[in-house]
Amino acid sequence: MPVMGGKDSLQPDGPVVRSIGVESDSDVYVKYRDGLLRYATSLVGADQAEDVVSTVVLRTMSRRSLAELEKPHAYLMKGVLNESRSVWRRASTKPLSETDIRHLPGEVVETLDALWRLPVRQRAAAYLFYWEDRTVTEIAELMDVRPGTVKRYLHNARQRLKRSLQ
Repeated sequence: MPVMGGKDSLQPDGPVVRSIGVESDSDVYVKYRDGLLRYATSLVGADQAEDVVSTVVLRTMSRRSLAELEKPHAYLMKGVLNESRSVWRRASTKPLSETDIRHLPGEVVETLDALWRLPVRQRAAAYLFYWEDRTVTEIAELMDVRPGTVKRYLHNARQRLKRSLQ
């Protein structure tokens, strides 16, 4: 007997049954897209953020459905971090261009420059902690590391920024 509402699926005996509350790939993508773009922007800059997110989503969907992922947000955030690291390995320049920073005050430019010089993992942890207001435990889950590792990333980032900005 068909159940009304939700997504169509074929059952082993042949009839079409609708399952209630099942998210589609597009639902998952739309749900997390903006957060993934902000995260990618903090890691690789605005020019490359959409490419990073698209690459991660397409690569994931070539292997499995986004709707099948147990923790899609954490999985995609980890993918964005890994792809951002790949972008940084391939690129020899920082993602901020002269036109991006032309109208910013000097101290802001200096701070942004210091942030861009942080290793990607430290920058990712700092972004999630200070801009996304995530807990150390949440960041550890998103980055697939232990909470102590996140604390070390944050400590090292603060120390580097302190030295760079003095």
